[in-house]
Amino acid sequence: MLGEPGLCRTLVAGVVASAPDFEVVRECDGNATDLCRLAAAHPDLVLVDLSPEHEDPEREDPEHEPWAVVAALRGAVPDCAVVVLTGRPTARVLRSALRLRARGVVAKDVPPEEMLARLRAVADGRRTIDPVTALAALDTADNPLSDREREVAAVAAKGLPSREIAALLHLAPGTVRNHLSSLLRKAGGRNRWEAVQRARDAGWI
Repeated sequence: MLGEPGLCRTLVAGVVASAPDFEVVRECDGNATDLCRLAAAHPDLVLVDLSPEHEDPEREDPEHEPWAVVAALRGAVPDCAVVVLTGRPTARVLRSALRLRARGVVAKDVPPEEMLARLRAVADGRRTIDPVTALAALDTADNPLSDREREVAAVAAKGLPSREIAALLHLAPGTVRNHLSSLLRKAGGRNRWEAVQRARDAGWI
């Protein structure tokens, strides 16, 4: 079980440990030291609990980033099956999980028996994808953003004001504002920050 300490990790670990056909061999926080300990335990399956702030695979601070740990874990223990536990069933989370060769994506709000059934499926060599997550991926429209709009949106996601975005991309501030207005129309949302988040969840940037 890999994830930040807290009630969610404790409850999930308890559910898994209560099943007679599973054994929780280690609980880890998701940093580089824990990766070595986790690899040493030779687990057959690792359940990665994504906290809300870690459900974006492009976050910085890779040493404490569960996505980076998952990638490293796949290299250290290639035969280990990885299941991602998420509270945000978005197309972006699904694509990121599959890109890292995770064998399952499970929503945090599933009943305990369903979670165990999905983990058993993965342990048997099958792949399991949460239906809501799968539908989110299927419902994602083709990317409507232009290359420049994606570029501007990616920088805007860092929280920079228009003038700084313009300086970084060598654009006029008015051009940046036009691209952000276009993003707002295409992605929706009450403001540009919400539009950027929607675009990221949809996998547009």
